[in-house]
Amino acid sequence: MNKDRYKRYKSEYETVKAILIKHDVLHKDIDQLDDEKLMLDLFMHFQEEMPYGTQKARDGDPDEYIYDKLEDLNLPLGKVTRL
Repeated sequence: MNKDRYKRYKSEYETVKAILIKHDVLHKDIDQLDDEKLMLDLFMHFQEEMPYGTQKARDGDPDEYIYDKLEDLNLPLGKVTRL
């Protein structure tokens, strides 16, 4: 992974982690992330890269897209962490 790509990845990781901490869900498993305000914040974060058809739930499920992105980031979901 080149330096610029790593920097963007780390920045996105930290941003998404901050959203999860804001909603106090970092300790929850991915299948427990169903809070409407949390999902809206995550949707707003990923909206720019999410395909239009998925945003509108025509060609895909926006929640599934978000869950996939969370898994791709390898966030410590479901693990008790100290801040």
